[in-house]
Amino acid sequence: MVLETKSKDKKEGLTYTIQNIVVKDTLKLEENLNLKELTTRIKNTEYNPDRFPGLFIRYIHPKCLIIFFSNGKLILTGIKLFNQIELVIKRLILKLNDIFKFKIDPNSIHPKIVNIVITTNFKKKINLNLAVLKLDNSIYEPEVFPGLVYNIKYPVKCVFLIFSTGKIVFTGISEKDKIKPALKHLANVLELEDLFITS
Repeated sequence: MVLETKSKDKKEGLTYTIQNIVVKDTLKLEENLNLKELTTRIKNTEYNPDRFPGLFIRYIHPKCLIIFFSNGKLILTGIKLFNQIELVIKRLILKLNDIFKFKIDPNSIHPKIVNIVITTNFKKKINLNLAVLKLDNSIYEPEVFPGLVYNIKYPVKCVFLIFSTGKIVFTGISEKDKIKPALKHLANVLELEDLFITS
């Protein structure tokens, strides 16, 4: 089974799109920051400590969101390219250094990817009613959600949302090199179990 080709890696025949990369990191601060002050010094911020203890910082280029806490912990979400992760965090550090006269080393960061959300399309319809009977660790309740939820542990622990149209949403991994093995595994399983609808 070969997936439609659209990606840069055409020799593999795999096409997928990264929709979101979620990253955690902690900046080494000497003391907790005044997040309210940051809202007046950084554009596109939102801070409501009565509802949530973190400061929301939105960037337009690249489009992403940093949830930043007074102790230096941060969550970066919405990013779609791996090479932009460090750039966005370093941009925040430079701004903090400027505002508070800190000396946080931009090269001292250690971002950790905690989740990647990927989409793909097999371009073939899938029989979800049969799939829920044949695939272990799958749930399909069309009156609640139109997709089948399929959990796998091999070759990669992850979760697929499989739709009858052939569209797939894939989440639960934290390493780029695990994307292709997981997608190949899913394609092989669907093929072997005769779950693609041929007309």
